[in-house]
Amino acid sequence: MAAPVLSVDNQQAVGMALSCFNQGVTLSLISDTTVNGANTYAVFYSRVQANGAPGAVNTEINQADLEIVLRGLNVANTLGILTDANLSGLTTVASVRALYTTSAPYLPSTYSGWNIQ
Repeated sequence: MAAPVLSVDNQQAVGMALSCFNQGVTLSLISDTTVNGANTYAVFYSRVQANGAPGAVNTEINQADLEIVLRGLNVANTLGILTDANLSGLTTVASVRALYTTSAPYLPSTYSGWNIQ
C-alpha cells in the first residue's frame, strides 16, 4: 500500500517528519536492520526506541535527539505515512523514506536533510 499524497498544508508536516526520520538514520537509531521485519508501526517504533535506550545511547544530547526522532515518527503515523499496512514488507531505510516522499511530491526521493533544530 502506498502512502497518501497529502494536502499542501500537511506536506510541510511531512518534511518535518522526514527530517526527524533522517536524523534517526544519521544517529544510527534507524537502519535497514531496524526496518527489516518491522511489519507494524508498534514494532518499528519500539525498535527505534530500543536503539536509543540508556546504555545504547548514554548522553543527554542523544537522548534529546531520540525524543525528536520519536516525535517525528508519531507525526508520520498520524499523517498516515507510517502505518502497519505501509510498513509491512519493507526492508530498507530507502523504502521507508519513499513513503514520505510519495506523500509530499515536492520532496526529492533522495532527500536526506535532517537539521531540524
